[in-house]
Amino acid sequence: MIKVLVTAFGAFPGAPSNPTGALVRELERRHGRRLTRLSISLHTRVLPVRFAAVESALTAALDELRPDVVLHLGLAGRRAALSVELRAVNRLGALRPDAGRAFAGSGVVLPGAPFQRNARWPAQRIRAAMDPLAVTRLSMDAGDYVCNQTLFLTLSRTIGSVGFIHIPRLRKGGRRRPGLAAMVEATACAVMTMAVAARPAFPAPRA
Repeated sequence: MIKVLVTAFGAFPGAPSNPTGALVRELERRHGRRLTRLSISLHTRVLPVRFAAVESALTAALDELRPDVVLHLGLAGRRAALSVELRAVNRLGALRPDAGRAFAGSGVVLPGAPFQRNARWPAQRIRAAMDPLAVTRLSMDAGDYVCNQTLFLTLSRTIGSVGFIHIPRLRKGGRRRPGLAAMVEATACAVMTMAVAARPAFPAPRA
């Protein structure tokens, strides 16, 4: 079995109901058994949108599961497409409070760490797999909020495949702004593509 961790986030100012939580629940419900048959062990967690708490929650999940693949899902409410992130930067913004109404205590994620860390996943291949299901784009900007912090922290660990997808706010289905069902299917494609890439000898998934 190849072990995959998919994370979502809880609520935060401006998003009293974070759709990533519903997405991972539906991913498990619709695809959990199928992924198991493909030798993919799917695990999900919901992380807090708190600068001071997300690192300990993330570390606990990574230490417990020791996954081969980590895929983070976050909300980017102003975007209309699913954004396949290419990097995280060692930067935290000072203007946006977290779910506890606290602000970042420092302007960096990890003092002394490099300015950026590149995502470890086949981004172009994942975008191509997802795009028939929902409009998808590559992104060089994971922001300066808890999403970027989480990706940077995970990329600081020795995990084979790590990526992040920002999703838009939920709307009724359509190519311009996909609904929940389309995003669940697109995420399942990303999980399978990451699993195959993380283990070259792993059998290709069947439709």
